[in-house]
Amino acid sequence: MASRTLVNTALRLTPRKMTAVVPSVAIRFFNNATPASGVQPADPAPVAPAPPPLKQTLSLADAIALRFRDYLPNATETYVAYDVTRELYLECACQAAYVDGEEFSESAKFWYDVCNRAPTFQSWSQVTILHMWMLMARMRALDKPRVKIWQQHFIDHFFYDAEDKMVKRYDIKRASERSGYMKDLFHQYRGMTAAFDEGLVKGDAILTTALWRNIFDASEDVDIEAMAIVTSYVRRALSKLGSVDDDVIMRGCVKFGLPLEERKVVKQKSHYLEKICGPTSVAETAS
Repeated sequence: MASRTLVNTALRLTPRKMTAVVPSVAIRFFNNATPASGVQPADPAPVAPAPPPLKQTLSLADAIALRFRDYLPNATETYVAYDVTRELYLECACQAAYVDGEEFSESAKFWYDVCNRAPTFQSWSQVTILHMWMLMARMRALDKPRVKIWQQHFIDHFFYDAEDKMVKRYDIKRASERSGYMKDLFHQYRGMTAAFDEGLVKGDAILTTALWRNIFDASEDVDIEAMAIVTSYVRRALSKLGSVDDDVIMRGCVKFGLPLEERKVVKQKSHYLEKICGPTSVAETAS
């Protein structure tokens, strides 16, 4: 992606106070970092049905660690969490992954073509953080002693990968320059997480607003149907993740579906809107 420079993809957000797990890789760049940016969240909506679980092939060492995890939690938990959270992170990162000159995957086609986004580092990171947030929300329901370990490894994978891309794909060799980008990325991550959390709690309107700001860059020309599809996709994915056992998460058996699977849901007639606006107004809006 040499033709698309990272410099053109601003990652700056307005800081606001909030608490979050700090990725260890980020600590190197800003020990005195200001609180994360405050992106306003949006309402949660139904999300495309999550596809069948991803079957993960565990190494012999991983299988042994899983076997003895309940007996020796302190000795094996970090080891297991590191490998499994990497698998979970890669599932998030591949949703909007792209390579210059190659055709987009089905998932990437939606995030770039349907959502009218340019394939840039920022676009990729925003979609990746969205999917990470959905898994992070599920990880909070794990046994309390495990939550921090799993979340920390999960977040670290993202920031290590992001820095690696800056060096190898964008040829940003100077540590001081990467430091500024990493700091901005950390602020973006915290802002998006707080915004989506608020949307999860306060409803679809707030979640959609957060998605509009963080996935569609608050564009005035946003495709309303695409935004509704993303909201529905997130809601359904959260529902699916909430319905699976902890063991599914802790084995990395998670695979996201395609957002466009929600188009049928979005196209359905809303009896609620028809009741409020009248059948004529709803028909005009849909057209």
